[in-house]
Amino acid sequence: MAKVGDSYNCTMRQFMDVTPDKIYQKPLQEFTFVMKEDKIVFTVDKGYFAGLGEYLEMEVSHFRESSSTGEHFFVDAENLRDSGVFDDNHFNYTYVEGALTQQMIAICFRY
Repeated sequence: MAKVGDSYNCTMRQFMDVTPDKIYQKPLQEFTFVMKEDKIVFTVDKGYFAGLGEYLEMEVSHFRESSSTGEHFFVDAENLRDSGVFDDNHFNYTYVEGALTQQMIAICFRY
């Protein structure tokens, strides 16, 4: 299980905007996050999360477990528009605003 201070480097495998009329593929990017006591904190220096203020934090849910296939936990931001699932080194992220949904799937490795 990830420890406080562990860092993850992630590479997007899919990234898209979904509207009622069309799905738009977006450029794939890399990003990093650090595990804190009860949240993950995205770095600001590169990738999708870089333009979202000083940093973006997402709280880790109480449901967190390790298994033979990896670690699993849910995250969400305070604004209720962002949510994610970390499962077997895959980070699945969703952002919703009005009729727009952004969906991203990335593979992440601890470094």
